[in-house]
Formats: sequence, C-alpha cells, structure tokens
Amino acid sequence: MLPYRRSLLAGVCSLLLVSGCGLSSNGASFGSSGNPSAGGGGSNTGGGAPIGPIGGGGPAGSTDVVVATPSDGAVSVAVGAAQTVSITFTSNDGNAITGLGVSGTLATLPAGWSGPGSFSCASVSTGSGCVLNLSYAPTAVGSGTLTIDYVFVSNATMPNTSGSVTIAYTATTYNNVIAAASPAGQINGIVGGGNQSVNVSFTTDDGNAATGLTLTTSLAALPAGWSSTVAGFSCAIVSTGSGCQLPLTFTPTAGAGGTLALTYGYTDDSGTARTGTLNIPYSTVAHNSVVATASPPGEIVAVETGSQAVTVTFNTTDGNPASALYLTSDLTALPAGWSSASNILSCSSVSTGNGCQLHLTYAPTTLASGTLTLNYAYTDAAGTASTGSLNLAYAATTNDNAVATVSPTGQINAVAPAGTQTVSITFTTDDGRPATALQLTSSLTALPAGWSSASPTFSCSGFSSGIGCQLALTYAPTLAGSGTLYLTYGYNDNSGTPKTGTVSILYAATVPPL
Repeated sequence: MLPYRRSLLAGVCSLLLVSGCGLSSNGASFGSSGNPSAGGGGSNTGGGAPIGPIGGGGPAGSTDVVVATPSDGAVSVAVGAAQTVSITFTSNDGNAITGLGVSGTLATLPAGWSGPGSFSCASVSTGSGCVLNLSYAPTAVGSGTLTIDYVFVSNATMPNTSGSVTIAYTATTYNNVIAAASPAGQINGIVGGGNQSVNVSFTTDDGNAATGLTLTTSLAALPAGWSSTVAGFSCAIVSTGSGCQLPLTFTPTAGAGGTLALTYGYTDDSGTARTGTLNIPYSTVAHNSVVATASPPGEIVAVETGSQAVTVTFNTTDGNPASALYLTSDLTALPAGWSSASNILSCSSVSTGNGCQLHLTYAPTTLASGTLTLNYAYTDAAGTASTGSLNLAYAATTNDNAVATVSPTGQINAVAPAGTQTVSITFTTDDGRPATALQLTSSLTALPAGWSSASPTFSCSGFSSGIGCQLALTYAPTLAGSGTLYLTYGYNDNSGTPKTGTVSILYAATVPPL
C-alpha cells in the first residue's frame, strides 16, 4: 500500500475511535486486533473521510458503498459566467455509512473551480443530507476533467479509499447566429415574370452550436409579393452548413420596393438568449424594364476615413433596348460619406453590357449605416415611360486596435520558492467595436522559468469590451531572477484587416533572507 493511503486510513481509524481497527504490514486488511484479516470488531461512531460511485469495503459479502452523483456530468460555461455544481453522496443500500470525507484539499482545484477548503460528512444514507457544492467560473477558454477522490467507512467499520467522481468541463465564448440571403444584394422581381426564389441560411460565426432559433417575424404578414412555403420557422440546432434554411419567394404583382426585415431569436452556446435581424432590400420591375445592379454586391462597407468605389450598371431585363434613361435622385444631396463623379446621369440607350454606368464613392468620416436609394426613369421598348429604383445598404467600419491589459499592473513580484502570483491579460478594442479571430502566436508551453498557463493555446473568436477574452497565467518561481515576458498575438480589426500586437510583462523573483 502506498504511504499516503496508509496515512489516510490511519486517520479514518482515528476518526472512528475503533480500538480494533488494524492495518497489516502490506495494508491489505482492516479488522479487529484479535483477527486482522476478519475485517470486524470495533464500534461504528462515524468520522471524516473523501467522492463517486465505488466498490464498497467491508468483510466478505458486504456490498455497502457510497455513491457520488453530480448535478451535471458535463459542464459548459461561457467565460465571465458561473455555474454551481452539486455532488450528492448517498449509500447504495440506504443504510448509514460513516466517516465520509474528500481526499486532500479542495483549495487546489483546476482553474475556474472553487469550493470549501475541505469536506466531510459524519453519516451518509439517503436523501440530500450530504452535498458538496462547487462553483465553475472560468476566466479563459479551455476544457478538462475535474476529479474528486473520497474515502468512507463501511457498515463493517472497514475504511475504503477508492472513491472517485469525475466531471468533464468546458469554458466557451459567446457566439452569434448570422443570417445570409441568397442571392445577395437587392432582390429584383419582374411583374408578371414569375417567381424569384430566395433562401436565408442561418449559421454561427464560430462553428459552435447555438440552439432554439425561432423566426419572430410573421411569415403570414410579409410585404406584398413575398411568401414562404412554411407557416412558421425554427431550428433546434444551428452551427454550420445549410441545415437551417428559410425558403422565401418574391412574386410581385405590382411595382413596389423596400426592405424585408426578418427578426429571430436564439440561445447562444453559453445558454444566453439573443436576437438578430436580416434586412433584404427588394425592388420590382415591369417586363422589359431597366434593372440597376451594384458592384460590389451586397452591403457596401468602408473603413471610417477610408473609401469604397461603387459602380452601378443599368441593363434591361430582356436585352431589348430601352431609351432616355436618367437619374431622378439628386446626386448633390447624397447621404453623408457618399459622392458621385458627376452631378447628373443620363443614357440615350440601355440594353446589356456596361454602356450605362454610374460611378459612386463611399468615404465615411463617422461611424454610420443606412440605405442609399437611387431612383431613375426611362422609356421602355414599347415607348412607355417607366421608373425604377436601387437600394444600397451601407455601413462604416473602423480600423480599431486590440488592447491587452495586464492585471495586476506594473512589475509582477513573487518570493521563491513558495510564492505564487496569478496574472490575467484581458483583450478589448480601443473603440469598443468588435474585432475577431484573436490568436496568441507565442507558445504557452515555452514560457520563461516560473511562468505557466492552464491551457497550451489561447484564442477568441470575437472581442470588444468586458472580460469575454481573457488569458490566465501563473508566476510561481523556484529561484531568484527577473526579466520580461513577451506575448505576441494576431487578430482581425473591425474592418476585417489582419493586425498583430505584443504585450510585455516585467517580473522579478526574490528569496527570503537567511
């Protein structure tokens, strides 16, 4: 028998106050002083000892054991949140078992876990009289298995040290459900020209599963011309691929235009209720109409203080020429950030190709978003005066920067060889707007002497403010010394531009004077 097991069993016997609790030289049996191998003798007065369903102690034929049942066998908690996990100890046969206690100390649980310093129950039987409460509040993304060992004394006053219970745990980040329409950009329907199919796909931005997605927009009250083959829409699980798709059809019967707004609710991978909205611009045209399309398609995005060139091309729906096209929108009164290469646009003939184009520039100076509507008039192939419009959704983004904040601030000090200092690095953005795909490029397995991390890697799918993206480190030097810890990282700013950064931490270890 290992020395620590012999010491633990001796403690159990002391708690029991059993004069006949013997320990053989090889630690294989516990019994009265008169007959060590018999496993009997002594009074059963209770005592302290350590957790999990195990094979019981006791003499031949005894099957009484302590069963440890966690409230959650697998725990998943978002960084910055917390969850309580309860472990209930009962006897398998309903008879009282004494002297249960947790082996070792609960003060050295894995990162994010906390509980009392020690735990014991004088008597264990049925019900909830013996419950250990633990808390899991992670500060960084990671996973692992929590193992709690325990001992107890059987009805035959036999100490049993093989009790154990395990709980798998994972720390995650908050994710988002993204809705995307296909085809992208403005949906153009032809009056009397048949159906235009539109599919809306729902996925998560990090590939992890979100649950309980429900469309809150009524599919029975869509704008004129819009319909769906389903009366209501929901998905139990959303992650990647095309497993969660809403079918829509645009069949206009009269000229119209606008934006279809679809709102939805879901539960993210942390269990938090969230909402989202997808805006789909649309317009209708008559047969042999002029249709305006923008390049790039979809929402026009430009970095604040930057610019994005936009080309609007006018073509007819059937390739037959229309004539006398001109823009009725005032190009000198465009929304803030927008400008045109000319103050007017007119084309004597419109059919196919790029013979009739409008050149615009979106150069925002402030963070804003909206829809630019361009109205135009023309004469169709039959000589009838007609009109059309193009809706351009736009948004300004930023070239923001990641900020790494070290806590505690200043030089990290510890006394060798027993001193330990916990250090956290929180990543946020300098303007509070989201950045994505943060990845630590320094190796957490090759840190300077005395430094360590609970996880070999660190990454965050998205970050902006708060403590949702936080790296936990420990400085526990064994020798005196000092230096600077450098950690490098990469990320994509709010505009999607790749960037890198470095955080440096001064540290010093001292030794107590002799």
